[in-house]
Amino acid sequence: MTNAQEQLFNPGDYFTYVLDQEIRNAGMPGGYCGFALQLAETPDLSDLQKRLDLLVERFPQASATIQSRGKRFAWVATGNPIPLELHQCQAGADEADESQRLLLDIFNRPESRPLTVHWIAGADGGTLLLIWLHPLLDARGCKILLDFLSSERPESFKESSSLIEAKLAQWSFWKKLQLFFKAKRHNTAANSLDSCLPTQIEQGPQRLHLKVQRFDADQSQRIAKLAQQTTGLTGRTLYYLGCFMRAMEWGGPPAAKDGYCIPYAFNLRRQNAPTPVFGNHIGCLFARATREQVRDRTGLFAHLLSEHKQVVRDELDLAYLPLMWLGQWLSPDKYAKVLRKQHSGGELSSLWFSDIGDLSWSKQGFLGVPVTNISLMCWMTLPPGLALLACQVDGKLVFSYSYLSPAIDEAWLDAVIARMNVELLDSP
Repeated sequence: MTNAQEQLFNPGDYFTYVLDQEIRNAGMPGGYCGFALQLAETPDLSDLQKRLDLLVERFPQASATIQSRGKRFAWVATGNPIPLELHQCQAGADEADESQRLLLDIFNRPESRPLTVHWIAGADGGTLLLIWLHPLLDARGCKILLDFLSSERPESFKESSSLIEAKLAQWSFWKKLQLFFKAKRHNTAANSLDSCLPTQIEQGPQRLHLKVQRFDADQSQRIAKLAQQTTGLTGRTLYYLGCFMRAMEWGGPPAAKDGYCIPYAFNLRRQNAPTPVFGNHIGCLFARATREQVRDRTGLFAHLLSEHKQVVRDELDLAYLPLMWLGQWLSPDKYAKVLRKQHSGGELSSLWFSDIGDLSWSKQGFLGVPVTNISLMCWMTLPPGLALLACQVDGKLVFSYSYLSPAIDEAWLDAVIARMNVELLDSP
């Protein structure tokens, strides 16, 4: 088969595939993620379908299946089209509630395809929902895919090789070995802190629910200013993480242990880079703090910033790439233990987190239609059963909390979110 018909997983793809298998083993649909764009008007749906057809033609991986290749896995093209699935809000129902209900019904259903696209029609506009399997692409890749669907120049979007593999190819054997041991030591340190968890439930049927917190322009500017004052120009993600640690500590973690460990992704793509469309191009870092450190706001942010500076100084943001490369040769169940479990046997991460960054459709909208709001979703393992996905749309901050029910107590989460807003908006 040609490269267009078959594509081996890159190390980031396999990293997310292993977590997909963990989610499926717990009886949930798998490692799916979602972007939901709320549009002010109905776009030209026939043009959107034509662009989906072009997507499969240009990028066959979009409708491929996963098949094993020895110890590796690959996307194998099927040539199947991606139909635009149409849904209609019930007349007379509250449109916001009805749209959310339909969105979650779709997201909770069992799925076998790597990418599905849905239009949830309202009285005027509606919601465009993209659901993709995380091994297919990362969240920044989904933004690029949305840009492809609405671009006047789709020919400018080209596939390219894995950015992780390109980075690994730049290094000598000894450089890779040096980074490997750095990452191993750092990972051992991360495993030494037993993580507080947002639930004591570790099994049983679950349904994914969603709470979205949107901040207006003034609130978003205030949060950005406080983040800059607290964690510096590049520390916005650390500000979010620290505020959530404090909110969770204030609410009382249901499984109270030594502290908090929150993995967060960093992306190898250049900002606004149009390629590659598919594949994961991410690494993983950790924000860690003891419960005592979390209770001291000033000390917590100084600690998180110090840890981050060490990460950059010691190249720990790149050191995990050799580990991810080696992880490709482990079976999913063995690799899962490395990714999820601490030395004590407990869960490594207090929650899942991703800061997708700035998204904008302000100039032309999506297919010429203004984007009025956005929601983000992802399935996650249980525990922790909770994910916080952050982004900014045209300068307005949006937090999407995906959580598993009944594992996560809704009243507890509501209290934590309320405290999170206080932590974000109030200076010490």
